[in-house]
Order: sequence, then C-alpha cells, then structure tokens
Amino acid sequence: MEFDATYHEICSTQTVQSEKRGFFNEFCVDVRDACGDKWLRNYFGKLKSNAARVLSIFSDREVCDPVLGVLEHVQPVFKQKDALFSAQRRAQADKLYLMSGSPSGSGEPEEIRELLQQALMAANLAVMRAPDRNADPVIDDGLTLALAYRSRASILIRLGEGEAALNDLKLAINFGLELKSSVEYYLKMAQAYAVMGEPARAEISLKIAEKMPGCDSTHIALCRKEIAAVKPKPKEVTSEQVPQLAHGESAELIGASKVVRLVETKEKGRFVVANEGLRTGDVLLCEEPVAACLEPTYFGTHCHHCFKRLRTPVSCLHCSGIAFCSAQCMGEACSSYHRFECEYMDLMIGSGMSILCFIALRVFTQASSLEQGLATANLLFEHLCSHEEERQPEDYLRRTLMSGFLLRILQKSLYFGRRKTEGVNPTAVELQVATALLGLLQVLQYNAHQIYQTQVTEEHRFDGSKTVYLAAGLYGTGSYFNHECWPSTACHFVGKKLVLTATKPHRANESVAVNYGPIFIKNNLKERQRALRGRYSFSCNCMACQENWPLLQKLDKQVRFWCTSANCSNLLKFPKDLAKDVRCPRCRKNISLKESVAKLIKIEELYREAARAMEAQKTGEAIELFKEGLEMFFYVAALPHKDTIVAQQSLHKCLSDTGTTFKKEGK
Repeated sequence: MEFDATYHEICSTQTVQSEKRGFFNEFCVDVRDACGDKWLRNYFGKLKSNAARVLSIFSDREVCDPVLGVLEHVQPVFKQKDALFSAQRRAQADKLYLMSGSPSGSGEPEEIRELLQQALMAANLAVMRAPDRNADPVIDDGLTLALAYRSRASILIRLGEGEAALNDLKLAINFGLELKSSVEYYLKMAQAYAVMGEPARAEISLKIAEKMPGCDSTHIALCRKEIAAVKPKPKEVTSEQVPQLAHGESAELIGASKVVRLVETKEKGRFVVANEGLRTGDVLLCEEPVAACLEPTYFGTHCHHCFKRLRTPVSCLHCSGIAFCSAQCMGEACSSYHRFECEYMDLMIGSGMSILCFIALRVFTQASSLEQGLATANLLFEHLCSHEEERQPEDYLRRTLMSGFLLRILQKSLYFGRRKTEGVNPTAVELQVATALLGLLQVLQYNAHQIYQTQVTEEHRFDGSKTVYLAAGLYGTGSYFNHECWPSTACHFVGKKLVLTATKPHRANESVAVNYGPIFIKNNLKERQRALRGRYSFSCNCMACQENWPLLQKLDKQVRFWCTSANCSNLLKFPKDLAKDVRCPRCRKNISLKESVAKLIKIEELYREAARAMEAQKTGEAIELFKEGLEMFFYVAALPHKDTIVAQQSLHKCLSDTGTTFKKEGK
C-alpha cells in the first residue's frame, strides 16, 4: 500500500501530545517558527544521536531562547488541600447520615440507601480534600483528615461494608484521633464485624467496651441487640485470578512460559515463536509492566497505583488530584514516584502530553535510584523497536522538546537533589536523563500496551459487559510479540499484569501473534494496512492480509479442511458429496473427508455447549469447552471459519472475566 506521510505524521504526533488544546502544542509551534525550515532540515535533521538533539535545544542559538523561556516558567500546578472545604463536606455527610436513620442492618428502603450513598460521596470528598495532621491547626484542631475518616466509617457500617469501615477507623487513629480510649470506637468495631459476618469478633469488641471507664451498660445492651439483628452483607466473590504459566517460566524471557522462545530475523527483527507442544489455552505470558500509568480521565474513579476501582478513596497527604484504594497503595506510591510527580500533575495534564509521556517519566520517578532509571531506559532503547531511521526532523524536534519539558519537571521536583542553580541548562547527568527520555519517547510509540478492565453489570457477567481502556504500560517481554490481523492469543489483565493465552495450537517455530488494534473482522484490508503503516510503520503480511479475509458479517460458514495425507499441508474445500473421495491437487491422493466432517460437527456442538455455559455464567466451564473445541478444529481445518472465529472471541471474553473486572458505579 502507498505510504500516507500526512496520516503517519498525525499518528506520530498523537503519541506525544494527546490534546491540541494543551500548551505543549503552542510551545512546539513557537519553537518551530523560531528555528525555521533551514535550521530544522540542514542542521537539526542531520544530527545522528539523541544526545546531540537534546543538547541542541538547550545550546543552539536558533532555538534556545524560546525553549529556555518556556521551561524557566515551569512551576508546581496541582489540586491543593482545603481544610475548610473538607470540614464542610464532612458536616454534609454527617447530616445525610443522620437523616438516613438508625442502624437497622440490611433490607433498608431504597430512599435510605440513596441518602447513605450521598453521604458516602460527601465523606469521600472530605477525605480527599483534608490536609495532613496539623497542617491547618485552626480548623478541627488539625484533625480534619482523621475526623473525615471517622465519619466515613459510620456510613460504611450502615452500607454493610465492614472491612472498609475498619480500615477507616484505623486511619482515623493514625491521623490523630484518640479513639482507643473511647467506648464508641469499640462499638463501631463491633458493628463493623457484625456486618462482615464475624459475630465472635463483634462480641469481643463489645466486651472490651463494657470494661472501659464510663461505660453505659444500657447502651451496650441496646447495641448488642441491634447487632444480633444484623443480617451480614454477602461477601462479593471475585473471579480475578493470576494464572499459572504453561510448563513454568522461561529462563530467558521474564514472565513468559517455557513453551515460547525469542527468535530474530532481518525482516521481522525479534519476535516470539512457539516451541513444540503449545496448545490452546496455554498461558504464554504473565508479566508485570516496566512502568504503567493511569489515564488522567480515570484519576477520580480508579486507584492511581494499582488501578483498582475506587469505592472509598485514600488521598495523597499533599495533593487532592489523585486517589488510592488503600493506605498501602498510597504509601507505596508516595514513597516512590508520586513524591516527584505530585505538585506537577495538573501541569502535565494541562500540557496535553500523551499517556506515553507519563510512562517515560515514570520509568525514572519509580526507579530506586537515578542510575537504575538510566540503566532501565537505555536497555529498553537498545532492545526495543524505535524506527529511528524513519523519523522526520519535525518528529524528532517534538519529542526532544517533550524530553526537555519532562527533564525540567524532574529538576524542579528535586529528583536530582538540591541544584546549585535554578537555571534550566542541564548538568552532564541531567543531559543523560533527557537523552534517555528521548529514547523512551521513541520506543513507547511502538511498544506500549493499552491496559483494560471489564465493566460488568449486576444482572450478568457477559451480557452488557464493556471493555474500559483506562491505563497504558510498557512490558519488556510483551513487546516482543508480533502483530497479526487475527491474533493467535487472547490478551487480558489482572491488575497491571499482562496475560497472554493461546487461542489455537501452534506448530514448532510458528509465530505467536497479538493484535495491535486493526482487526480483520471489523476493518478491511485497506483500512488495516493504512492504520498499521501510519501508527506502527510496517505493512502486515499475515494470512488474513495475504488472503484478504472478508469482514465477520460477510464471512460465510464454509470451511477448508487439511488434507489427511501424511506430510501434505494442502487445504481442501468442503466436499459436495461426502460419499465420494476428494483428490488433493498437491499430493495427488484420493482423500476421504468423512472423519474431518464428523469432527467438525462435534466441534460445533462443543462451541454451542460453551455458549450455554457462558449464558449460565459458568466462566470456567465455558473456557474448558472452548479450549477443547478450538484445539480439535485447528487439527482438521483452517481459518477463516465463522463459528471458530466467534468461539475465539468468546474465549477471549471468558478469559477477561477471570481478570480484573468492576461493576457500574452505585451498583
């Protein structure tokens, strides 16, 4: 297909800046206007290394003035804490809680539950905006955050979420409330244990309360009576599971199974192929990302650290712009990358930079040391595809300017420690970091993965389910899997873990493929090739492209059978008369396809059984039936076959259901 340079430039630009409204786009335009075509083509465009490109934007007189002029003004921009606002939201939450009535266990009327949900929303806001202990001693004696957690705990108990309530009570103590000497604290603990279905622990809490000074025995007796009437909320059963790799982990490829290996050719570079014995359903990869970042759109709904759906957010103690699902996630993030990103998060979002730029920065901010960050970044640039030779000067300039912007954030956030000057001009080690960032911005364009979760409904695991792409990550081994327009693997995520599962058996040395986006059942050949050339700089030569398979709705149910003669790999059409043999034009033997057709009938019945299992929400049973049917199909026939393609899609859906899922808000 003819190369569309304009489309390629648009695709490339979007991997750096996701929104043209952001100020980074204006920054690029100003620098481009200042340097002019002559400098860009004849000087910058002829530079041969990332180090030289980075050095040029800080030192070359043609561009350094507009570059330094913008970077000098990089300042913290983030959502700050507000103790007064938090106290007001807490008061609102307390009022709604009181309006909902006294504790009565489960079976509350819908309007009462609605009041409690509104109270929880207000309490969540109170938690998010509350400053750290003693940060604002004028309001609540510096205990605004602790009081917000205490209020939310009461609401959570009424909603039947005892474990979350206990966590909030612990946090209230951690942030300054002297609750352990309070009778009410142990009564709340008893109520929380009761709704969790742990009456023995609830009784222990009541007995502790009874022994405390100032205890009102009448009040304790009333509380014990109310707790006895509580109907515990059923524990939500999660289908999420981390799968085991088929035959153990490879010694060469981190997170990959022993049934695959890495090969390299001049035409395709490095890619993954099958060893002998790779079967349908084999888990080929289960890998943690090198770095992964949540899309800013989901900062208010998902944990910034583990990407879990938020119900009771825990905030950073310094900013209000992001949330965590637990104190543990908050602690891990704030002791690592978030201490450098915290005050600049809104600035980065406002710049319009893409999620890939966040990941490039995260490689450094999460590293245990600057040296480790440099080592990781340089190793990625060395081993992963970056298409250096195909980049235009404009593309290199844009990415170089972004690396300068990210470097300035690291400078200002004291990533390099206290600097001798507030000036922008980088030191030698800072130049190394900027150079490595520029390499990452090239590598990420072709190697990052979108991370998704499955949104399910209360009514059914599959009907009405929706794929939600909420993050992106870079996977070292996952990046080696090549593309096909109908992949031979299914991809899903368990938290941040990338899981790849074979959806067909593979012969030894057969490529094990994933899909980069354009897929034959939805996009025709021309659309796919245009998208792949524009976004990934290659033309696809997979079987779907070679044979120009039709879209799914245009695909008939005809099937091609493998010749049953030994050592013949020819494909034969469905026979017009099963009673007669078919002559294979390749091996020139007369072949009976009766057994192949009989197996196909059995295969299609397995597909139907699996579909019925999905309808009954028996995910595990459906997976096993699909695996059995697909394994049989590929030994007797070849794609495209409509029922088999649908079966592979359905297997993918079932596997995703074993990964990270979440329910709609308020359900």
